[in-house]
Amino acid sequence: MVILRKEKFPYVGMNVVVTVDKLEEHGAYVTLDSFNGLHGYLPINEIASGWVKNIHDYVKEGRKIPLKVIMVDPSKNQIVLSLKKISAGEQEKTLSQWNKEKKVEAVVMVAAKALGKSKEDAYREVIWPLEEKYGDAYAALTTTLETGSDVLKKAGIPDQWVSTLYPLIERHVKAETVAISFRFNLFFEGKGGINKVKSAFSRFEDLAKEAGLKVKVSYLSAPSYLVKISDTNYKELEARSQELNEAFAEYVKKSGGSLSIERMKS
Repeated sequence: MVILRKEKFPYVGMNVVVTVDKLEEHGAYVTLDSFNGLHGYLPINEIASGWVKNIHDYVKEGRKIPLKVIMVDPSKNQIVLSLKKISAGEQEKTLSQWNKEKKVEAVVMVAAKALGKSKEDAYREVIWPLEEKYGDAYAALTTTLETGSDVLKKAGIPDQWVSTLYPLIERHVKAETVAISFRFNLFFEGKGGINKVKSAFSRFEDLAKEAGLKVKVSYLSAPSYLVKISDTNYKELEARSQELNEAFAEYVKKSGGSLSIERMKS
């Protein structure tokens, strides 16, 4: 499955999923599955940091792998990619995002078939407008599950698409929860400090509920606590968790406590 993009070429630094088409002594020819089916090249010196004796030990024909774009020349239709410059974490995220994009296309194409629409129509009339409005079409579909078809309408999706697509979203799309972890160092001086901490976290949970977020607090060691804030929309979660933490910090300050917050690596 090839994901269609409005842009003709990927940008330098972009991570993409490719299919390895052909291996040669000095590199591999690939197809960019997550970017319009364009063709690119993976030089052997971009496969690993050390010396690569045999390219077949690192990549296999027919395999789908995530790579990083390191050079684009539109005038020559050339795209050069790297395996050694994409981290393990980036590889995982790239594959996850590609799988979500495939899910979006699969669901929308069922609706397209029912409406007599083409793949290009589906992207132009549904998928790209969702990406432009919400930044992520999959997140838009999961939000539709929670709040209804207005999510589609606000992106300018035509009514015939909305009425056909909405039941399919209910049947085939599952909301995924993502989380951000923090270390809270929370302390109250004087007697009753422990009870004040419990009361403070009770207030934190109330604030999270008001914001529509889920939180889980775990004790690490005094005065540190592991706090996980979760939601179904990662892009919104960043901003909303920051607002929640700022509101809680203000509450703690007014209550005579001390709070420091540290973002933890995922």
